Amino acid sequence: MKEEAFELSALISGYLLCTLTPQEEERLKLLLAADEERYRILEAYRAAEPTAARLSNMDSVDVDQAWHKVNNRFQTPQVVQRKNRYGWLKYAAILIAVIGVFLFYFNLNKADPGIVADITKTYQNDVLPGTQTAKLILSDGTQITLDKEKQIIGDEKGTTIVSNQGEISYGQSATNALAATKFNTLIVPKAGTYKVTLPDGSKVMLNAMSELEFPVSFADNERLVSLKGEAYFEVAKDAARPFKVKLNGSEVEVLGTHFNVSAYNQTAKTTLLEGSVKVRNGESSSILVPGKQALSDQQNIVVAKGDLDKAVAWCKGDFYFSNDALEPVLTEISRWYDLKLIYKTKIPEIHITGHVSRKAKLSEVLDMLKDVSNRSFGIEGRNLIIN
Repeated sequence: MKEEAFELSALISGYLLCTLTPQEEERLKLLLAADEERYRILEAYRAAEPTAARLSNMDSVDVDQAWHKVNNRFQTPQVVQRKNRYGWLKYAAILIAVIGVFLFYFNLNKADPGIVADITKTYQNDVLPGTQTAKLILSDGTQITLDKEKQIIGDEKGTTIVSNQGEISYGQSATNALAATKFNTLIVPKAGTYKVTLPDGSKVMLNAMSELEFPVSFADNERLVSLKGEAYFEVAKDAARPFKVKLNGSEVEVLGTHFNVSAYNQTAKTTLLEGSVKVRNGESSSILVPGKQALSDQQNIVVAKGDLDKAVAWCKGDFYFSNDALEPVLTEISRWYDLKLIYKTKIPEIHITGHVSRKAKLSEVLDMLKDVSNRSFGIEGRNLIIN
């Protein structure tokens, strides 16, 4: 994006100064055709007073001194400076720079409103935290974008669906054999979170990069959903229909309880807050009581004491780290701020303890990380640089 913005600025400057070659004119046409907003930028410059007059107004600025600084950076001592010949290049360079900076920030903000200026001037830019956003895929393949605005999606096989304030609700209804065979999928992207009230009244909150598949109406013998990513469940009690969550290689079965499941990879972490759950993987099973946590995959189930505050911190709007290795900490942060992690050095063997609000801008989270990790970081767009 940055390179194209400054290429476009150079071509617009050449156009205004009538110095473009035929090949450069074709390239300018191509870039303008890609976005009509670029035409408006060009027209804004053309509609202003003549270019020559605008450039002559630059004489009020000490252009020679600025140009001398540029020459000192890029010329060797053996090059003899020519003061008058090609003097117009000074103005062209300034025009390119002015247009280039404008285009870069124009394109940056237009393409990604989550990228904002860093008021501390520490980083190239800052990044806003995630928000309530998701995509719902109906049984017929229709895709609906969800946010905070109220939407009445209508009937899905006899079930009314309403989305409002970051939560989608399925109207409770009697068991519908046809609806029980039709599945909806709620997909929460990076930098997102969303809640869903299922047809039985159970409530689920999905974290960023998570996906929940569920029937429009539950069957009369069980309530089965599939999860990828992380979710917090508050399951409605129904002794006749156990609630089951299919994970990567394992399954959680409950009757009525509160628990958190993190299944971003092949190992699922189930933490129980209330009630009881059975975790099984086909080979074996384990019963959890409140305060316990199970790590399960296709071969093993390991039960240990769980950190309840840490497990549900994300639901309460916090990052909570307790002697966590740096890499998974950064991975969790990257999911919430939609970042690409770029390591400039080998990942250090350090562990992080601390907490910070997920409502904070990225720069504030990095301030905490710098204090506890003794590392430095950089932000370039949505790239997080780890030095």
